[in-house]
Amino acid sequence: MCGRYNIHTHFRCKSRDTQLSKSRELNGMMTDQSSAVLEVSVEEKGITPMPQILLNDTPTVNLVSFPMNTNDFHLKLNFRHDIQVRVENPQKIVEPLETYITYRVSTKADRIDYPHKEYVIRRRYNDFIWLRQNIAAEYPDRIVPPLPAKHTILGQLDRYSKEFVTCRMLLLERFLSRLVAHPILTEDKHLRVFLTANATEFASYKKRGTGLLRRMSNSLNTISVSYNSRQIDFEFDPIRNHLQGLSEKLAMLEKVAQRIHKERKELCVESHQLGAAFIEWSSNEQSVSAALSRIGHTITANSSALRHNLISNFISDWAQPLKDYVSYIECVRETLGKRDALQIQYEQSLIDLEKKKADKDKVANNDKPIMSFWSKTETDKEEKIERMSQVIPKLVSVVEANQERLDVCSNVFRQEFGLWKYQKKSDLKNMLTALAESHIQYYQNCVTSWDLVFKRMASE
Repeated sequence: MCGRYNIHTHFRCKSRDTQLSKSRELNGMMTDQSSAVLEVSVEEKGITPMPQILLNDTPTVNLVSFPMNTNDFHLKLNFRHDIQVRVENPQKIVEPLETYITYRVSTKADRIDYPHKEYVIRRRYNDFIWLRQNIAAEYPDRIVPPLPAKHTILGQLDRYSKEFVTCRMLLLERFLSRLVAHPILTEDKHLRVFLTANATEFASYKKRGTGLLRRMSNSLNTISVSYNSRQIDFEFDPIRNHLQGLSEKLAMLEKVAQRIHKERKELCVESHQLGAAFIEWSSNEQSVSAALSRIGHTITANSSALRHNLISNFISDWAQPLKDYVSYIECVRETLGKRDALQIQYEQSLIDLEKKKADKDKVANNDKPIMSFWSKTETDKEEKIERMSQVIPKLVSVVEANQERLDVCSNVFRQEFGLWKYQKKSDLKNMLTALAESHIQYYQNCVTSWDLVFKRMASE
């Protein structure tokens, strides 16, 4: 019904029927160790192995992987729609040292770099973490979508609950869908291995890139921390303010929605009690027994509609998507911070160049030397000027290289931010549409049921 997968219609394609189907799958989650592991092994028997060339390709990481070719920015970036990804069928795996959930990841690909049309594998949450870390390390200038947050300490006991696993499953699918639709990130080899390699191949591939990833992560963290010392860049300041404001608004919206959700659950319980009270009352009032009974059953039915339309899907349809977008905004801000770090490097190299030029002019004009122990003879003066003349071209080259890297990274961020804004507009629109539809459905049920009660009471 949804047709070919489209990242802009992701929320619309998550229909009520799909979510109910996934919830029913969760009801069949295996708790027995042997049966769950058996199902995993049976599923992976039919997987076609990855091409050996890709699996033997040692992961390579550049400590600075910002693009250096400005001609690339003349290419228009469009979302890709040639891969469809589904995350479903969670299974609980119990092992002697740990218990965890695995998810079935089904991929349909229509691309040359995917030799087969369909792949079915199983991955756990830690595998998704590995994937995001590697992609973020390979593409520090790109906005890499977020993963659903880990469970909190307070939520430790609930991490295997139906509600928690359902929400995580939907968000993991959204994470992969954003990756495969991204015009650049979709080409990543780590993503290709993640989607296609069986358990043995995948475990082997992961081990080969651990050390490089750690060094890369440390380098990027150093770059990000330096953002705190930079001056305001007015070109990107409006973007920064927009992201800050949007994050605060969504966080407040989610907080208020949680309070309303809590009140609705209380209202649902009390409405059931009220309906039961009317039904019980009807047995004592023969003259209006039918009317009281109808009112009681209508209140109870509306309470059930409240639970079905507005309560049961609140977490998956509203609360978690809001949190997800707050996390997404943080990813955008983090990427902007890396661009800011290059701005710092450029400005500092420019300061160093200007300082060296000023020092050379002072020496040439017989001003007081910067170092008090320098000789004031004419020979020393010429030597100093010569040394500075040799250093200045090198500093000029550093400034030019830093400026080029900054310009390239700024252009990449503009592209990424444009893609993100387009996707955000569509996603938020679909979220709000789903919210409106659930309210319309609920209130239509209420109006219909009460209208029927009113017509029957008027006819008696």
